[in-house]
Formats: sequence, C-alpha cells, structure tokens
Amino acid sequence: MKIAIASAGAGGLDDTVSPVFWASSSFTLIDAENQEILAVEIVVAPEGCAPGAAAGRFARDLAGRGVDAVIAGEFLPEETGVFSSAGIGMYRLQDMPIRDAAKQVLNLAADTLRSPGRGAVPTDYVTRTYGGGVGLGSRRRTGGGPR
Repeated sequence: MKIAIASAGAGGLDDTVSPVFWASSSFTLIDAENQEILAVEIVVAPEGCAPGAAAGRFARDLAGRGVDAVIAGEFLPEETGVFSSAGIGMYRLQDMPIRDAAKQVLNLAADTLRSPGRGAVPTDYVTRTYGGGVGLGSRRRTGGGPR
C-alpha cells in the first residue's frame, strides 16, 4: 500500500500532518506492507501549489505515482474529484505526527474486508455533497406556450 501524507513542514515520519492538502510544501510518501512501513520518500510540492488548478495537477501527479491513500486535514473539490475518480482513499487527519497517521490508516486497512487499494472505499472516505436546496434547477415552468 502506498500512502501520500500532506506534510506541515519538510516532510518525514516525524513531521506533522498538514491541516490542508493544497498548502502543503511537501508530501511524505510511504510504502507499506502488512502494516509495516518499508520505505519513505519526501516529495516537494511544486511552487505555486495553491488552491485551484495547480493543486489539482499535483493531485494527478500523486495519482500517477500509484498512491492508494492520501492523508490531509482538508481537501478541495479539485483534489477530491481527482482522487475519487482514481479510486484513491482520502483520510481527514491532522495535528498528529505523520508516523501515527500512517499507522491509523494501515490499521484501518487491516480491519477492512477488502484491501483499500484501487476501487475500495475506506470507512471514513471523504465525500462532498452539494445541493438539496431549492435553486434555479428546481424551477418548473408554469403556464402553456413558448417563452
């Protein structure tokens, strides 16, 4: 299992999980198997990785690296769309060491019936819902004839 964790600082297992994905200066990539961390890689986020297109491009880059799960405090709709379409699990954790966050996700993966690899949805998967209100989309035409 490969996990990408948004780092609040320079990255690494002793760094802290960033409260937001899009403002992280680095990401810690962890390769793990059987709940054991095998390798750690630090990836510096591209300069200008701010909300919007740049963060979405970096999310696609992480997806291209074969990441199975991503950990950060918050995700924007751009990142959520990229990760969910790639089948990557998103976990909202923050204010904890990266090592502890990785262990939580690895423990959760061990407790699921299926491995949370591509296509599986972890139990605390981040979803965003919109709508539910009465907006222009619910307006119905009344009366006959063309307008």
